[in-house]
Amino acid sequence: MFALSACSSGAGGGTDGEHSASAAAPGACELLFGERNVEALRTDLGAGFQPHDRSLTEMKERMLEEAQVWDPDTDKLSRTTFRPCQIEGRVDGKEAWVNATVGWSTYDVTFVTDGKHSRDFREVAKGVYLDRREGVDGRPLIMPCTVPGTRPGQGEELPLQVSVADTDRTDRSVSTDQLLKALAESTRELLGCAEKVTVPEKLLSR
Repeated sequence: MFALSACSSGAGGGTDGEHSASAAAPGACELLFGERNVEALRTDLGAGFQPHDRSLTEMKERMLEEAQVWDPDTDKLSRTTFRPCQIEGRVDGKEAWVNATVGWSTYDVTFVTDGKHSRDFREVAKGVYLDRREGVDGRPLIMPCTVPGTRPGQGEELPLQVSVADTDRTDRSVSTDQLLKALAESTRELLGCAEKVTVPEKLLSR
């Protein structure tokens, strides 16, 4: 099993070790982005191409557990951030990176749709919201995701958030939009989200 990189926004968070993906089976990067997209990244990122995969099994277990113990009455907005795939390469002599980030959002669906903060988000499809602001991990995509064994309202009050940071990649055999869409869809499938949403082809470039 590959170790998982996880960072907590609250106290006590940490980072586990990591190991290279086995060539015998698809790693987390192939499972999250799709093998064709990863091959396109291999072309773009050159001779320095190197994926760093973490265990999706462990990420799934920990995310489900976090959702199942979530209580709206005692929620302190402490979330674990997972980085299950980081791909490095070299472009024009300098490092380039593509990083996937996954976790439960600190924003609930009401926050991103109503009130003064809603202007910071754009509904790109029914039930799919894109943060207009770009952070170190890219622009977050937020979606309801109800998982088994959770309290009523978990799907909208503790929605799923994914993002892709695509740094210093000049060739674009695959777009950041495509990577973000693939990450969203594969993560929803992994967790077994009850809601049926359609993530559009165009996200960041709209």
